[in-house]
Amino acid sequence: MNVAGRIEAYGLTEGPRYVLVLRQHDIRWLTGFTGGTSQLLVDRENKCGFLLVDGRYFARAQQEIRTSGAAVEVVCTDSTRSAFDVFASLGVTSLGTHPGHITSDHARQLSKAVEVVDEGDHLDDLRRVKNASEITLMARAAAIADTALMSVVTDGLMGKTERQVRNRLEFLMREGGADRPSFDTIVATGAHGASAHHEPTDAVIDAGHGVVIDMGAEIDGYRSDMTRTIFVGDVSSEYRQMWDLVREAQAAALQVVRDGVEGSVVDATARAVFSRAGVEHEFVHGTGHGIGLYIHESPIFSPRCTAVLRSDEVVTVEPGLYRGGVGGVRIEDQVVVTDSHCRILTLSPKELSCPQSPRMI
Repeated sequence: MNVAGRIEAYGLTEGPRYVLVLRQHDIRWLTGFTGGTSQLLVDRENKCGFLLVDGRYFARAQQEIRTSGAAVEVVCTDSTRSAFDVFASLGVTSLGTHPGHITSDHARQLSKAVEVVDEGDHLDDLRRVKNASEITLMARAAAIADTALMSVVTDGLMGKTERQVRNRLEFLMREGGADRPSFDTIVATGAHGASAHHEPTDAVIDAGHGVVIDMGAEIDGYRSDMTRTIFVGDVSSEYRQMWDLVREAQAAALQVVRDGVEGSVVDATARAVFSRAGVEHEFVHGTGHGIGLYIHESPIFSPRCTAVLRSDEVVTVEPGLYRGGVGGVRIEDQVVVTDSHCRILTLSPKELSCPQSPRMI
């Protein structure tokens, strides 16, 4: 992906002249480098950067930087030239970095050579609004996940284990063109659904179960994220009421997602539906989050979220209810923020059901 201008845009933000960027998805966004261990030294004054990699990634980094349009010089660090040598050669005496992105040991080592200052969240803010290429990749990833889910639901869930369903979904996403799943796929049947981030087991999906499936595909680093809760045969009236409340909460929250709305309003809108029903205590997480190269980006929709939505941000809206001994319900969509509303990328039907008769994968 062409990333020309991103280093320059970062250089226009306020802060120390030199910044050390350490998160790999931040480095990828700024430079186009897709490899592993690396550090990016950004020079705000000259609006350029120095990508520090070891010998394993040097040739790859050079090739990717040539095609990405980034204003970056690739520097090979090894036993004879360390990152500290690079800092010294440039006369770096003060270095900004995000305290949440660096280990305490690394920070101690840096502080012996330079003054380390808090860089803040400039990069998170810059990455929030997506360009057309980024949105297209996430739309493609969402379509791949939609197709995989509908294939698995059509085949039926009854009699299969959570792990079997997880494995099938991930296989189908890769077969459909995904590089990998966006994250570890969640398949939670029956009472397991009461755990919001349940890890699939050999539990068998049975008649009357609700099955929570949280999944996504990744293409060229960009991710999709979707959750559906699927009925296997006839579910209890209690469970159906939970599903209806979650659907109402999600529909209400989606209605308020648009440019200029504060993130706390999105959260409060979903939460109000649960509060009126007396079940707000069963909603144990935020209402959604930004998404892109990383699965959980800014903003995070919670009662404390003061971020104001902007057009072309991509976010999720995912209220849920979790009731011990009964199960859980979550419905999640990935959407693009527009001036007047939001455009949904994840197009699988909200209400899905499977017959009780088992079919083999």
